[in-house]
Amino acid sequence: MKKALITLLLLTIAVATVFASGSKEAKQETRVVTTVCRASYVNEEWFNSMNAAFEAETGIHVDVQPTPGNDADHDAKLNIDLLAGSTIDVIPSLGPKFYYNRADAGYFVALDDLIASKGIDAKEVWGSYLPYSDDGHYYAVPYKQEVYCVFYNKNLFDRAGVPYPEGPWTWDEYVETAKKVTDLSAGIYGSYMNIENPWFILSAKQKNIPLYKEDGTCNFDAPEFRESIEWYKSLGNDLKIQMPVEEVVNENASWNYYAMAGDHLALFVQGNWFTRLLNSQTDYPKDWDYGVAPTPSAGEDGNNNFVSMGYYSINKNAEHPEEALEYLIWLGQNQWKFEGQIPALASLTAEEQNQVFSAIADASHGQVTVSDLYENFMNTGMGVAQSDIIGTAADEYNRIVNDEVAAYCMDLQDIDTTISKICSRVNEAIKNVQ
Repeated sequence: MKKALITLLLLTIAVATVFASGSKEAKQETRVVTTVCRASYVNEEWFNSMNAAFEAETGIHVDVQPTPGNDADHDAKLNIDLLAGSTIDVIPSLGPKFYYNRADAGYFVALDDLIASKGIDAKEVWGSYLPYSDDGHYYAVPYKQEVYCVFYNKNLFDRAGVPYPEGPWTWDEYVETAKKVTDLSAGIYGSYMNIENPWFILSAKQKNIPLYKEDGTCNFDAPEFRESIEWYKSLGNDLKIQMPVEEVVNENASWNYYAMAGDHLALFVQGNWFTRLLNSQTDYPKDWDYGVAPTPSAGEDGNNNFVSMGYYSINKNAEHPEEALEYLIWLGQNQWKFEGQIPALASLTAEEQNQVFSAIADASHGQVTVSDLYENFMNTGMGVAQSDIIGTAADEYNRIVNDEVAAYCMDLQDIDTTISKICSRVNEAIKNVQ
């Protein structure tokens, strides 16, 4: 009996050891990569499908950590987390401003050698879209480019008996078109623009007026910036073709407001990425159809369109650097297929070119065609203007302009005070950085 008990005990220990060993091996085999995203992304089908596809292809589980709040909350918290030594693996930067600020702060690892170690020629894949820093290295790969355009509500144009807008056109023609569709008695505005950059300074940016003087100080006292913000304010306060800034603030309108309230907003200037929202009846149900027109020009010296980029980088403190590299490379080549956006790839096959726009057109269920998208996004004959503020203390510069121009638009201060405060505050921010 005693011998039997000893034998049973030994068998139990052996089995437990085998299971423990197996469990340990299984745990070691589970590969994970972590990333962050805006809160709204976790409920969007394309985002979840994309990560599921990556996991199915590589066996690497994507642990997504969404940031509560709006876009500003996301970017602010992400910057704080990076400063505090966050170990999140893959960091998204939507726009050159956020990318260069973070790269210059030393939060990311150089990718040149890492990507080359995978047998990938980065220049062949991403070409001129690679964001090289002054040190000759790049710290991110681009995953999409955003080309600005004008979205419009076809139903509101039909209601007013006004032809759909076509390019090429100017901002004066944009205003005249918006006037024809506006019907304040029915709560319909002919135009809607976000209350932030670059909308505050559209024409100045299209003319590529520098935001910094040659000596590195603030150039916001250039007359073109004054003209731009006076024009922006006039749209809501004087012409009344769009919601006044105070009303937009009271609505707590966020980045996706037009997708939720476009039933009474005729024209909207935004990047092509917004088609994803307008095509999603699941996430943004609507009972109206949209169309696209090119961005208006600011005259002969302002015939430029805004182009921005989205980037992925690897955190220098990444907990899973190998998995992070695989995820980053995959996203840089594949995210556009799920998000339905324009990739930032050096070259596309004829089939891929058609896929870029046919995916968007198909998802619109007849609202826009491949030809509509190509002609109004890519074949406009316009040059390129930078949508972000990039340079010394750029993040602070952007915040100051947004704060002071919003105050001006709500009649809390006059134009001279606005320009003066922007210049003095930005120069102080530049001085503090130096």
